[in-house]
Formats: sequence, C-alpha cells, structure tokens
Amino acid sequence: MNFKELISKRRACKLFNDKKINEKDLHFILESGVLAPSSHGFEPWKFVVLEQKEHNLKLSTLCYNQQNVASASHNIIFLARKDLQSKDEFAQKQVRRFSGSSEENFQKILEIYTHKTNAMNDNELYHYAQLQCYLAMMQMSLAAMSLGIDSCMIGGFEKVKVDDFLNLTYPFETAVILSLGYKAHEPKYSTQRLNFNEVVEFYKEK
Repeated sequence: MNFKELISKRRACKLFNDKKINEKDLHFILESGVLAPSSHGFEPWKFVVLEQKEHNLKLSTLCYNQQNVASASHNIIFLARKDLQSKDEFAQKQVRRFSGSSEENFQKILEIYTHKTNAMNDNELYHYAQLQCYLAMMQMSLAAMSLGIDSCMIGGFEKVKVDDFLNLTYPFETAVILSLGYKAHEPKYSTQRLNFNEVVEFYKEK
C-alpha cells in the first residue's frame, strides 16, 4: 500500500484476536522505533516488550482493564529516560557521536545540546523525554500497519503502578504504551477527522 493508504487504514484497535506476531515482523516494528528521530538525537527512550499472555493481562489491570492491552499479541512499553543534562554520562555519550575527536568541540556541542535540559527539573525532564517517545511510537504504529498489523496507542494507565510492575529505577519512567496484534473484527465506525481547511492555515503577512 502507498503512504496515504497506510495512514488512512491505521486505526486504534480496541480488541485483538489470538494470532501472534511473528519474530521477523516484530523485529521490523521495533527497529522502526529504534530509527525514529529525536530532539538533538538524544534517543531518550527504552522499549520494553511484553509478549506473554499473563504479563499482558497483568498490564491491562494497570491500564484500567482495557481489552486491547489484555488481548494484544505484544505490548510495547516506552520508557522515557531523564539523564539528559550535561553532567549525565548518557547525554555525554550521545553528544560524542557527533562531536568528533576534539574535546573543545565536544564541550561546545554538549553545552548547546543540553542548554535547555540543564535548566529542567526532574518532572520537566520526564515530559521532555516523553514527547520524544511519541515519535518512536507513531513510527512503530505505521511500521506495523505496513505489515497488516494493527495497534492502539495507550495513554490511559496508572503510571506509578506500571513503573513498579517493571521495577523501574532512575533514569527511566513509563511514558506511553503501544498494543500490537491483529484486529478481532472490523471497526464499528468510520474514521472521523476535522476538515482540511479547519486544521490547515497558510500564513499571509498582514
């Protein structure tokens, strides 16, 4: 399918059937997330894959008992990482990939890339990284759809409980969840979107 067909066909799947995603297709979907863009190339994320039924059922209880989470072939939990300041080893490692061998150049780029994050508190760092996770999630969702695999983006979950379920420690916190599988039935309703002209405005100088 072409790209317009792909984005038109992608829907939020509310219930999956029992068919499992094969290893090759799952790897392609995950690799699509690995290749996603991020601000300054920080890649402030980690992807935790749940594939066992009992784990998906447990996760669903932490997501207000959503059926798509419980019935999914796989759930991908996106973790936001917060070690994005100039003092942090991870941030330094990411910047060194672009700075070359010059220490002076490294320090200069590090200052530029972390100028914003250095001023953030812990909560702000989490939300900054969480926004980046949405980019990876959308890329995975479209990659899945290109293979005929359905998905649903899950923003409704008890964050502290999911963090505890995964035994997360600094710098990671749960950002968002993507449920993957094959739809159990066709959607009941057609896709509804705002009209193009309601959303798009071409700037004209006053």
